[in-house]
Amino acid sequence: MSCKEVLNKINSLDSEGSKVLKYFIRYRSVGELLALRELKGLYGIKDPAKVIGYLLDLGLLERGLGCYNISKNVIKCLKG
Repeated sequence: MSCKEVLNKINSLDSEGSKVLKYFIRYRSVGELLALRELKGLYGIKDPAKVIGYLLDLGLLERGLGCYNISKNVIKCLKG
């Protein structure tokens, strides 16, 4: 995925999607349960699992073993 595609996807996110992406940019890799709990309780995301699923479908997040990670493409594009 090119940086232009990544940035277009990021710019098309709604407010909840942006909050969740910013959370993962800040924390890069977070356990599944902790991410759901924090996003709902601290960040006010109504359905964090749904938003995370959407970001996974867009390729902005990746699923690890029991965790979610920010996509390597996102990191690469934001650095450069």
